[in-house]
Amino acid sequence: MRKIIVGVFLFAVIAVIVLDTCTFVAKPYQKVLISRFGKIITKPTRICYNWYLCWPTDKLIRLDMRMHLYQSNNREVTTSDGEPITIRTYALWKIINPRLYYEKLPGGTPEVQSYLDQKIEGTVLTVMGQYKLSAMFNVDRQKLQMHAAEHSIRAKVNEKLKPLGISIKALGFSRMTFPPTVAVAVYHHMSAEREKIAHKYLSEGASQATSIVAAGRAKATEILSEAEKTATEIRGNADAQAYSIIGGAQTTPQARRFYRFYKSLELFKHSMGESTYWILSPNNPVVAPLFQQLKVIEKNTATPSSNTH
Repeated sequence: MRKIIVGVFLFAVIAVIVLDTCTFVAKPYQKVLISRFGKIITKPTRICYNWYLCWPTDKLIRLDMRMHLYQSNNREVTTSDGEPITIRTYALWKIINPRLYYEKLPGGTPEVQSYLDQKIEGTVLTVMGQYKLSAMFNVDRQKLQMHAAEHSIRAKVNEKLKPLGISIKALGFSRMTFPPTVAVAVYHHMSAEREKIAHKYLSEGASQATSIVAAGRAKATEILSEAEKTATEIRGNADAQAYSIIGGAQTTPQARRFYRFYKSLELFKHSMGESTYWILSPNNPVVAPLFQQLKVIEKNTATPSSNTH
C-alpha cells in the first residue's frame, strides 16, 4: 500500500514538472512561435494544452499582436516653395505576418522603432517637399492638403514595410509648427492677410451701409413729398369749405347789416380826432346804420325789463 502511495505521488510530481516545462499558455493578444533547431513552427501541437519541447530543443517566441505606437522627434522639413516647418509624426503599426516579422526583425519592438524612424522620416521629407506651405497652413479648409500628404506618406511607408510583416494602420502629424527663426515673420504675414480680409469686409460693409442710407433717404423724401401733397390737398379743401361758408354767410341780410355797421365804425375811427365834433341827424346815411344798431340793442335790453314788471 505504501509503495502505491509513493508511486502515485511521484507520478503526480513528474506530471506537474512535464506540464510546467513542456506546455505554455498564450495570452489573447499574443501569437506564439516555436523555434525548433532554427526552424519556425507557427502552429504548436495542441492537446488540451499547447505542447513544445523545452530547452535546448525549442524556444518560445511571444509576439504582441496589438497596436503599437510610434512617435518621432521634431524634424525640420522644407516645403516646395522653400519654407521650413517643424513636424512631429505618429504612427500606429501592427504585426500582420508573425513569422516574417520575427525573421526580418528579430530584435523586436526596439528594432522596429529604429527602422520606422528611418523609413517614416525619410518619406516625410520626400513627400512634404512636394507641397507648398499654403497647403499645410491656410484658413480656407478647401485649400488644406494635410490629409492627402498623410495618406501618401502612409502608402509609401507600407510598401517598404510589407516585406517585414508589419503594416501601419494610421499615420498623421501630431504637431506642425514653424521654426523659431521664421515663426515671427510667418505670423506677421498671416496677420497682414487677416487684416487685408478684414479691410475688404469693412469696405463692403461701408458700401452696403451707404446704399442702405441712400435708399432710406430716397424713401423718406418720397414719403415727405406724398405727405406734403396730401397736406396741400387737405388745406385746399379746407380753404374751399371756409370760403364757401363765408360766402354763404355774406349773402344773408344780417351779414349785410353787420357789414354796414362795421364800415360805419371804421369811418368814425379813421375820420375823427380828439378835437373833432360831428353833428349829424339820425337819418344821415353815414350814421344811419349805427343808430339802427343802437335801436336794436335798446329793443333787446328793454324787452327783459318789461317782462319783469
